[in-house]
Amino acid sequence: MRAICCVLSLLAALALSTAQQVRAEETLATGLDPEALARSVTIYRDAYGMPHIDGPTDDAVLFGFGYCQAEDYFWQLEDSYVMGLGRYAELHGKQFLSKDMRNRAFEIPQRSKADYAKLDPQPRRAGAAFAEGVNYYLKTHPETKPRLLERIEPWYLLAFARAATLELVGGHVHVSTSEVPNEYPKRQLEEEVEEASGSNAWAIAPSKTRSGNAMLVINPHQPYYGYGQFYEAHLRSGAGWNFTGAAFFGTPLPVIGHNEYCGWGMTTNEPNVGSSWIETFDDPDEPLNYRYGDGYRRAVEWTDTIQVRVGRRMEDVDCTFRKTHHGPIVKKLGDNKYVSAQIARLYEAVLSRQSIRMIYSKNVNEFRDAMSMLQLPLFNVIYADKQGDIFYVYNGIVPKRDTEFDWEKPVDGSDPRTEWQGIHPFEDLPQVLNPSSGYIQNCNSTPYTTADDSGPAIGDYPAYMVEDRFDDKRRAKMSRWLLREANDLTFDKLEKLAFDTHVYWALTEFPRFERKFGRLQESDPGLAAQVEPYLKHLLDWDCIGTLESTQATLCVAWYEELYGFGYPAETLKPRFVSNEAEQFKALITAAKKLNAMFGDWKVPYGEVNRLQRHADVADFYKIPFSDSQPSLPSAGMPGPPGVVFTMYFTPSIYLPPIKLMKKHYAVVGTSYMCIVEFGDRIQSKSLLQYGASGDPQSPHFFDQAKLLSERKMKDNYIYWDDVEENAKRVYHPGPEKLSTAGAGN
Repeated sequence: MRAICCVLSLLAALALSTAQQVRAEETLATGLDPEALARSVTIYRDAYGMPHIDGPTDDAVLFGFGYCQAEDYFWQLEDSYVMGLGRYAELHGKQFLSKDMRNRAFEIPQRSKADYAKLDPQPRRAGAAFAEGVNYYLKTHPETKPRLLERIEPWYLLAFARAATLELVGGHVHVSTSEVPNEYPKRQLEEEVEEASGSNAWAIAPSKTRSGNAMLVINPHQPYYGYGQFYEAHLRSGAGWNFTGAAFFGTPLPVIGHNEYCGWGMTTNEPNVGSSWIETFDDPDEPLNYRYGDGYRRAVEWTDTIQVRVGRRMEDVDCTFRKTHHGPIVKKLGDNKYVSAQIARLYEAVLSRQSIRMIYSKNVNEFRDAMSMLQLPLFNVIYADKQGDIFYVYNGIVPKRDTEFDWEKPVDGSDPRTEWQGIHPFEDLPQVLNPSSGYIQNCNSTPYTTADDSGPAIGDYPAYMVEDRFDDKRRAKMSRWLLREANDLTFDKLEKLAFDTHVYWALTEFPRFERKFGRLQESDPGLAAQVEPYLKHLLDWDCIGTLESTQATLCVAWYEELYGFGYPAETLKPRFVSNEAEQFKALITAAKKLNAMFGDWKVPYGEVNRLQRHADVADFYKIPFSDSQPSLPSAGMPGPPGVVFTMYFTPSIYLPPIKLMKKHYAVVGTSYMCIVEFGDRIQSKSLLQYGASGDPQSPHFFDQAKLLSERKMKDNYIYWDDVEENAKRVYHPGPEKLSTAGAGN
């Protein structure tokens, strides 16, 4: 017995020694002690499971942020990093090979690993602290099984940020980066979901509010599945900042939200932040030589292997890539002509450098100084603060270029004049401070209609800087309409406006259709008789979408017949232009399709358009939506007809016996939403479209969907006395025994 005890004591000592050695190695590698950080961080979960993370240092808070993201949805966090590493097809199959090939062509993994070691201390330490938090969760929760990444390395954060930039900005280089040679092009639904990822953001000046305080609406429209999902959290650091907002899974700091002094939202814009060049390889003796100036330069060529999941086995796909001094080759034009592409500061910009300064900002001057770092590749940024200032900038890392060339298509790479000439400084970008109209709005639209007046003028900026200069979307027009009329605005009224469902297209076009119908009655009485019940039903409507509205259902169905399904879809299909009879026939077609699918052409909008969540799905074609599973009604409507409360849905599917799905299910649209009033004591409400947790067994997997269905938000606590008063669970990172209070999440 004594011998057994001695052996057990020895084994315990060895285990302790090994654990201490591992901990010492982890501390030595990053300069951070995970156990000490875990003890210093306290996490408060509110009634909706949102984490409020408190720590004495930035390291501690970012450690806690990484831990919480892993705790709430490690599957998605890992998925995002796998995408960033160019290994997506390894998890999800050949349909994602093009994504990995694009990633490898731009050398995202290898350059990110090398560049991370050379970063300045602040972003390097932030990445290390966040990654340590994720790894600490995995270490203390062995029941969570990674599919591919057993440990998260800090440089993965850099790779993911660059890959996300490439996904977002790839269309701004005027050649599809998905055309890196491969046999698996993107599919229609994926393209439509990516295109529909837009946003609304409003800032309202004190002159338009009852309280005399500035107000802010933050409303990004992100995909409900995939790496673009938002995660909401509240972070407080003893170093001096207190911020609540949202970030993509896998990013170490929130990118939108507010502190106790100011806040901001973002919407996608279209600055020309990248270029493409036609490269000529015509040297018969040196096939890697390409023309430049009066001679040649030599391209670099390399091979890489991408693993692709095919059923239960893996296949190796060997790829050959090539790059010029401009960037990687992304398309072949002919026997000796190729297209190269590059994105400005893809390898130099590090968003966390700028994000931390934005989070520390207390007024518009400090915020503008932070923005002037130009570490954010694009986005309209809309700002409001406690001092009553509202501000807008058409942000982008925009290269200076020779205006003799058309930069909206590939330029001649052999001409030295097509080289970039530096980057436009922040002062060169379109921006507005405190317009006399009393509001700022942007809904993925031109900066030149941001407000009714005092905005930037189109002639003051080079054409290549603002490629969406003529794009005044109906959502933007509807926003200006609402904000123009919004006087004596209260916080409660602001919440209602954020969920507004007036349909701009119906408001402006239905009176015209009524006049057109009068002409149709004279020119084609038979067609008019067929149209009359449907048009009369639409004209007997206030043009506001509700769950009960049958007109809203018919309106959207008619609109999609005329303009197309998806996004942006704001231009009539050619066959309807100047053909009034065909436009009315489209209404008949829409009504007949509704009747065939639902047994009646008068169908309440909320019966058709639904919210339903599924976990652990990356491929939009594999989301198992089903009419037989529980769902909630949604009044959100597609953006192109001009609706503020934006949501995009799957179409009905009728493929018996393979698939029958009558209802439409939301896949992109209003995701994170936050409204703020910047008074002496800030009021804030927020919403995440489904819930804080990715675990279907959690009460917070789908609890916020009920709020979304009812067009309501939850209280968003920024002051710590409110956090403590409303906490339902308080604990430190680590195994459950370290929890200090409360029940499971």
